[in-house]
Amino acid sequence: MGSGWGMAAFLALCAGAGAQTVRITWIGQACFVVQAEGGPTVITDPPAANVGFPLPSTPAEVTFVTHNHGDHNNTAGVRGSPTVVDGRPVTARAEMTAAGLPFVLIPGFHDNTNGSTRGANTIIRWNQGGLRFAHFGDYGQDELSEAQLADLRDLDVAFLPAGGFFTIDAAKVAELVSRQLRPRVAILMHYRSPLGGPAQLATFPAVAAPFATAVNKPATVEIRRETLPASTEAWVFEVASDAAVVNAASFTAGAPVAPGALASVFGSFSGAQTAIAGSLPLPRLLGETEVRVAGTPVPLIYASPSQVNFQVPSGLGTSQSEVEVRAGGQRVGRASLTVIPRAPGLFVAANQDGRLNSASNPARRGQILVLYATGQGAVTPAVEDGVAAPAGPLAVTAQTPEVTVGARRAAVRFSGLAPGFVGLWQINIETPAEAPLGASVPVVVVHGGTSNVLPVAIQ
Repeated sequence: MGSGWGMAAFLALCAGAGAQTVRITWIGQACFVVQAEGGPTVITDPPAANVGFPLPSTPAEVTFVTHNHGDHNNTAGVRGSPTVVDGRPVTARAEMTAAGLPFVLIPGFHDNTNGSTRGANTIIRWNQGGLRFAHFGDYGQDELSEAQLADLRDLDVAFLPAGGFFTIDAAKVAELVSRQLRPRVAILMHYRSPLGGPAQLATFPAVAAPFATAVNKPATVEIRRETLPASTEAWVFEVASDAAVVNAASFTAGAPVAPGALASVFGSFSGAQTAIAGSLPLPRLLGETEVRVAGTPVPLIYASPSQVNFQVPSGLGTSQSEVEVRAGGQRVGRASLTVIPRAPGLFVAANQDGRLNSASNPARRGQILVLYATGQGAVTPAVEDGVAAPAGPLAVTAQTPEVTVGARRAAVRFSGLAPGFVGLWQINIETPAEAPLGASVPVVVVHGGTSNVLPVAIQ
């Protein structure tokens, strides 16, 4: 479980192409970088440095400010020579063009008392890359007025504050989205992340809780009109940083991981040396490399200057935590880690004879197929972090996963930790009698979340 898990595989998951592609990156708080291919770059509500989110080195053609607070108005920190679309003096609906993009400035309030508590807030709508965007800044109203709503129907993407205290909270956002806005995508912002933001704001998972369709996303996504969801989805981004954490099996960018699972953090880790753990229990230090999750060192499997594989602490609940990579005692990488109770990722499959499944060594209908995965969540009996799973009693999962082979439901004969390994989930299934034949039959595990697709050969 080492150097074969390369950065190229991770980056390939984030790739996108095609006309009218728009890239969105969350810097933190209410700041996003929005870039349409071949067009200008827009940076929204840039925060001051003391909020905890460094502004990007990317130069912008446009930046805008929804209201005059320090976590939204740091236009001086934006690179390039951007035109400022300024919502601060707006008291009546206004239109303007910047870098060839049309903007509509819609006056509103930071509170639900016509600004008497926190003042004004301007909603800014614009078109970019063939998509309709609106940024709500520090919106605090209980509902939109008819005049505001006239400019905000048929949105493709709405950036909405969900942290509460200074703005509406997530429950109010969910009501606003379902009752008045109905955008294709509601991107949640202005809440406290593990990498920064005011302490008074709500954190994950509270900001996502009111949304039945909340979808976790990496710090950067690429969208096109044809890829937008058919019905409204709420998206929860990771904050942009100099490293990224993924499930070590699936490499799905932005997807949560589970307690006790194996994860990989990618970045540029100056001073880290290549090393593989040589014994169990796993060490918390490999050479000079250390990974800390929420401040605590975790078991390491593999370290290199670009990738470190580690075990997620089994005691973490649903949360977002800071991940630090250290080399020689110095922090050389930082990332956000999103944890949910169960988050499956599939590595490989082995046939009943113990050999790896392949086109030259296919499984047969009715025989046992062994899936090796991670992201199982809680097991009984519990196994200490970094320690090999026991052969007796076996550590079994609290729930039985659902497994399909070529869309046919498979009977699960065992689900638990693989004896002698750390964080490795073993699922023994009976290959369905009606499973399709071929060299790439898709296997999928649903266990809280949905796994990556693992192609297997069946003869």
